[in-house]
Amino acid sequence: MPTIGTVTGAAAFAPHAAMPAATTRATAAFPTIGKLTYKADGLLDLSCTATVIQGTKVPNNEELILTAAHCIEGTTAGIPYTSTNLAFSPMWHDNQSPLGVWTARKVFLNSGWMHCPIPVVNCKTNPADDYAIIVLDPQNGRGVGDVTGADGWLVNQPSTISGVTIAGIPSSASQTLVTVSDTTSVTESGVAYRQATTPGFTDGSSGGPWLEHFNSATGAGVLIGDTGGFEQGGPASGTPSYSDTWDSAFASVVAAATNFEG
Repeated sequence: MPTIGTVTGAAAFAPHAAMPAATTRATAAFPTIGKLTYKADGLLDLSCTATVIQGTKVPNNEELILTAAHCIEGTTAGIPYTSTNLAFSPMWHDNQSPLGVWTARKVFLNSGWMHCPIPVVNCKTNPADDYAIIVLDPQNGRGVGDVTGADGWLVNQPSTISGVTIAGIPSSASQTLVTVSDTTSVTESGVAYRQATTPGFTDGSSGGPWLEHFNSATGAGVLIGDTGGFEQGGPASGTPSYSDTWDSAFASVVAAATNFEG
């Protein structure tokens, strides 16, 4: 079994269960991607995007999703907030949750993010560790990945990558938006981020997957990033979008979540 700090990635796998026949073709192409809803400080209803992600050992309970850390906690206008009532709806579209609504059991963040002083606007607005792994509660004895499949992931990837599939669910959209873009590296305040062209990826796209080698037959790919980081993922106009650059710290967070889920 890989140990924390030594894992470099995990492979994707296809769903173990058949997709519902009623789902639209466009949405069914992305079974691992869904809407993450939550309440900021228990009051304001908001949403981000999340993706089912493979853990660091096989077999495991297939209960993990990836989103942006700023969807979990952060600051806005200098005021700190914490999210509650986290719920994930894979393959969400048209206000429907064809694969059910999965509740959160525990959230794992990078230690640098959790110990960041609050409120420090630069830390929370342009974060270097803007990712979170959430362990979901099982349903009927099954983890979410048993139903949706799960995306693999890699760290320490090149700064420039061609043909990356990027997905997000803006709060105003009726289904997942997808674009294929080349990524480049930009440095802001000494921190390196990935950048890509993502028209229409407005608020709600945060946490969405950046995938290499996406396979339309299986609906899965290999994660190299998530929308977040500089400008908390991008400007209000929706493009460009940004992702943190993942390294061994990301692998450690996935490993910690995997060890918790069993």
